[in-house]
Amino acid sequence: MSNRPPWKLAIIGTVAVIAGVALLLADWTLRELVAFVAMFFVARGALHIVTMSFEGVHGALAALQGAGEVGVGLTLLVWPSPTLLVLAVVVGVWVIVRGILDATIALATRAEHPHWLVQLAPSVLEIALGITLILRPGGTVEDTAVTLGLLAVLVGILEISTAVGFWRDKRRATRPAFQSIATTS
Repeated sequence: MSNRPPWKLAIIGTVAVIAGVALLLADWTLRELVAFVAMFFVARGALHIVTMSFEGVHGALAALQGAGEVGVGLTLLVWPSPTLLVLAVVVGVWVIVRGILDATIALATRAEHPHWLVQLAPSVLEIALGITLILRPGGTVEDTAVTLGLLAVLVGILEISTAVGFWRDKRRATRPAFQSIATTS
């Protein structure tokens, strides 16, 4: 379970959903798409870094994720002349690494989580979308924007649903014991 309050994760997820919808709806030029995606990664990475607790495994993973996202964003920003291939490979590799890490966590902690397959399935989808980005170097800017938009919406929805699950679990854990006894009699 995350050490950060659920509302912080929900905010990060909401940013991803909004960016994903923007990627799906706008008509992008390559330069605009690269700049938008770069700033999106820098913003998400910064949000992960400033909202996390540095405690335990989850804190370490959040730090790595935040630093990785900032790194991807800065790489795209400073690339001298980014092409569609550069965008697809840089983002695709990051998405694959992130998906593998999330899938590994889901598999490694499956004994603790009865619904571990629900955690694993989005990771597999994320890996597939990352591979799709890399394997389609001849794709168009629009194709790439749609794939990136779908990825952002997927990640955002997962973060929001995780935040809701954390909130629900915390709420159940803090419910007074006498309340459940009173409702059964």
